[in-house]
Amino acid sequence: MATNICSCASPMFPNGGDPRCLIEMATIAFIVIVPTLDDTGAVNSIDVSSPTVGQDIKDRILATIPVNSRLYPQPRVENATFDRTDTEYETLPSGNKAKTGAGGVRTFAWSLWKKQSSNMYLRELEKLGCTDVSFFIIDQNGNWWGIKDELTSNLLRGYKMDVETFDAYREYALDNTRQKIMVSFDLDKYECESNSYVITKDELGYDATTLRGNLSGYQTLTALLSTELQSVVFTGNGTANDRDDIEGLVLADFTVYNVTTDSAIVASGVVETVPGSYTITIPAQTASDVIRVSISASGYDVADSTVAAL
Repeated sequence: MATNICSCASPMFPNGGDPRCLIEMATIAFIVIVPTLDDTGAVNSIDVSSPTVGQDIKDRILATIPVNSRLYPQPRVENATFDRTDTEYETLPSGNKAKTGAGGVRTFAWSLWKKQSSNMYLRELEKLGCTDVSFFIIDQNGNWWGIKDELTSNLLRGYKMDVETFDAYREYALDNTRQKIMVSFDLDKYECESNSYVITKDELGYDATTLRGNLSGYQTLTALLSTELQSVVFTGNGTANDRDDIEGLVLADFTVYNVTTDSAIVASGVVETVPGSYTITIPAQTASDVIRVSISASGYDVADSTVAAL
């Protein structure tokens, strides 16, 4: 919603010349969610002047980045709509009419289906609503869209979401339809859509539709011996009786830390004994010390876990 601000001292009027280059936003492919503010309290944004802007974006998707500075690509959407409520006016008996400031609310809505309609992803969507979030738009042409608040700024931020309006729910399958997840939310009422700018796929160095988010991972940690830990690593997918194991991790993916002594522990080996179950060999620790294991694996965001040493 653009806010009209009139100045009597220096009135402005719209120039109607044709731009030399027009880049239109194609059909939306998916959005990339970002916390509105980073860990320092500054607005999360992308420096478009960076010569490595495309790689900068890829780096900020990694789970090693602090959660409030990270970018979170979402699944591809289907049947997207962008309805806008009518602008409201007050009309007097004389026939005079003026805007009231009400109306003009933009609602984004779409469905997710096939792999993207899993209960695991519905649980991920239910995390939204606890903090202010914004979002970038990736269109079907592979371009990246956001907002520049100032014409001369090098910072591109996300569109502000009205998180109080966010909703996601399952639509059950019928005889002639598939299961889906329905998603909707309002754009912040005072977001200025006319300040939309694009980073093209040529400027990125790749097609932005190829970006993928991480899978949430979990681990259960057990102390087998004073020198051995067992980490069982899995996602929230799978069946009730058969978890989706995270397989193929190696020593470099694990970081072990003694929380009690505030010191790093150098693991000497990791063996995957069965799919998703890893035996970690460490130096002997003092009994009852709290040991933490962190996992950094490409494509996953695995929660830390702790255990008391034997």
